[in-house]
Amino acid sequence: MDIGRGTQDVPRLYPGGTRDVCLSIWRADGWRGLYQGYGIALMGVVLYRALHLGGYDAVKTEILHRRGHQMAPGDFHITNDKTRISGQNNLLSGGGSRDSKSISSSGLTMGERFLAAQIVSIFAGTACYPIDSIRRRLMMQAGLPREERLYMNSFDCFRRVIATEGFRGFYLGIGPNLLRSFGAALLLVSYDVFKIKT
Repeated sequence: MDIGRGTQDVPRLYPGGTRDVCLSIWRADGWRGLYQGYGIALMGVVLYRALHLGGYDAVKTEILHRRGHQMAPGDFHITNDKTRISGQNNLLSGGGSRDSKSISSSGLTMGERFLAAQIVSIFAGTACYPIDSIRRRLMMQAGLPREERLYMNSFDCFRRVIATEGFRGFYLGIGPNLLRSFGAALLLVSYDVFKIKT
């Protein structure tokens, strides 16, 4: 809100920073103003995580299915220079080594897992972006006088964006969001590797 401000002609709306923002919202809306867009945000998080985590497992399973692998959930391969051991029973009986050079979950290489995670992250981020867009629009009007607000609630925001901007209005600024999917993909793969090693 204060970007581009800070001169004598255009003073900052919130010179005190976060404190002034919170006080302004509190005066205008009370404690409820601090939760503008919370309902739609909660729905978006649930949907995103379901697509993100569930989609990752689904893509990995599909890759293995197309290869003809029939491994049980939790099975893994441990590979080093001298031995290649598959399955949990062999490792528990002492047939494997923790000093392996690569550990691949469910027979997938690290590159394959990262590719699956990246595809799922981009898909989930794109599918849930309209919800995130509505959330941001509602948050940006927190603290404004009610007569200056563009949207009454999430449904009103959806209806107005469709009427004035079309579906394209929900995807404004999606580029930087897709760049963030790289970090989300790394998180999925890191969690996968951590599960195998523990």
